[in-house]
Amino acid sequence: MTSKYVDMNAYIEFSFLYNIMKCCPVDKDLKEEWEHELENEANIDENEINKLCNVFKVLSNPIRLKIAYQLIKQDYCVTALVYVLGEKQNLVSHHLAVMKENGVVDSYKSSRYTYYKLKPEVFFMLRARDIYQEK
Repeated sequence: MTSKYVDMNAYIEFSFLYNIMKCCPVDKDLKEEWEHELENEANIDENEINKLCNVFKVLSNPIRLKIAYQLIKQDYCVTALVYVLGEKQNLVSHHLAVMKENGVVDSYKSSRYTYYKLKPEVFFMLRARDIYQEK
């Protein structure tokens, strides 16, 4: 008769098991090494965290997120975004102003039009979604 339980130990790699065993070690030397590693990992730049939180707040609005996904494809002027999104011009302009004020987009003039583009760091954050979906 075969067991209905799978022996998970057969699937656990040694390095994975070693990392589990390192957590909260009893051995004094291992514990000091473990604490030192955790201290190094805990160094988080609060300014960077605040910037990222702000970007996520800005992109939490559905229209702004739609604008951002359009700007992944190419730079757009307000008129083109109004057409693509099917929204009113004043609404799109308002959301672009919020996005620019909070460092999500940049703008530049070409002829008589102002074009908007995503800042590189936001572009790569949003592009990561597509990379994971391709797998």
